[in-house]
Order: sequence, then structure tokens, then C-alpha cells
Amino acid sequence: MTDSESRVAVVLGASGEKNFGSESARRLAQAGYQVVVAARRLEPLRALADEIGGLAAACDITDELQVENLFKQALDSYGRVDVALNSCGTHAHAPIAQLTRDAITPTLEISFTGALLFFKHAAAAMPNGGSVITVSSLTARLPGKGYSVYAGARAGIDYAIKVAACEYAEQKVRFNSIAAGLIETDMTSELLQMPGLVDAFTAQIPAGRMGTVQDLAEAVLWLADGERSGFVNGSVVDLSGGQHMGALPG
Repeated sequence: MTDSESRVAVVLGASGEKNFGSESARRLAQAGYQVVVAARRLEPLRALADEIGGLAAACDITDELQVENLFKQALDSYGRVDVALNSCGTHAHAPIAQLTRDAITPTLEISFTGALLFFKHAAAAMPNGGSVITVSSLTARLPGKGYSVYAGARAGIDYAIKVAACEYAEQKVRFNSIAAGLIETDMTSELLQMPGLVDAFTAQIPAGRMGTVQDLAEAVLWLADGERSGFVNGSVVDLSGGQHMGALPG
């Protein structure tokens, strides 16, 4: 048994057929991790868990008790948690002039409040250290019209990882964020069908191509491994092919 085969990862937000959570879970399992996959919808999770030989657990990130129970299930089943990935998110896009409290609250509950509570219970399950990773967005780095709620919540949690890295330093739990550019997933596939959108984005990406869910999963695997990324802590890792140095398409 290799060292990675003795490690346990919890991935929240893994119920999609093609999203950051499900692809990261597959990559972690391929590398030898025991993986607990979680999301609100249990049926798709069971199929993924069967595919990767993992455990499926229902969890709504906006319910703290469910988040706490998610890590309890992982500990009860495997005896440890080494890696925790939060890839939950919801899309919100509207100009500030059209915002209402009801429009703002769901995104904050998932992408900020829920993420903080995920940090809390993930770290509590890692008394001997570990890696906590959250998925953020390029829009939290580059401003664009209509993204005040979505990007604001992501930017807030990107700062909170730095606080968490300080608070859990003695416990040796690392906190990092991945600021992903526009990548095709279940949530963005319809958007990417808009004529000219891919060309407009690619023109702003020095790498000359769009990113993929596999790119994201490889970044997760790297941040999960303390031997490879152990000196990376409290950081926002840009996964945009260099687009973070430029601008969003106008």
C-alpha cells in the first residue's frame, strides 16, 4: 500500500456528471485515496462512489449540522481525514442596480458562510494536519459587470483561507484556494455555447486554450499532497492559463 492509498479525502459538491468535484474525486481515487463524495443529491453520488470505490454522503453545505455529520461519517468509515475539497457553488449574475436581498443571500450562504463552516469542520477532523482546498473563480481576481455577488463571495473566502492558514498553523492544516477560469462543466456548458464566447476567452489566455476539469483535478491532487505542495499555504492558485494577468472579455 502506498502512502496515498492510506489517505482519505472528502469532496463536497461532487454530484454532477462533469464538474470540479466529481472529476477531482475520480483523480484522487485514481491516485489511491479513499474518497468520500458528498452533495445534496444522493443518487448521482452513489453512482460516482460505486465507480471509484468510495463512499457517498448527502450534505447541504448551508446546513452546519450536515457538514459536521459529513466529516463524522468519514471518520467513522475510514478513521481519518487528510484532504477536504469544497467545490460547491451557485451562479449569480445581475447588475447591482437590480439586486435584492433574496437574490444575494443564497450565493453568500453557499460560497461564503457554508465554505467557512466547511473549513471549521474539516479542520476539526484533521488533528494531525491535512489540506483543505476550496474552488474559487477568476472573477474574484478580475472584475466584470454583473459579478458583484458571485465574485464578491469568492473573493471573501479567498481572503478567509489566509486567516484560516494562520489560525490552524500549529495544527498543521493547510488552506488553499484554486481560482479557476471559465471551464466547461455541467453549470457552464450552456454558457459556452454562446457564439464567439470561447474565441473571446481564448484570445485573453496566454496558454492559448480553455481550461478543463482535468486541469482543475490535477491542481487539487497537487494541493492535497503535502510532500509536493507542503510549503503552499494561505494561497490562491490561479488556474486560468495566465488570463488572471489580463482581463475578462468585454
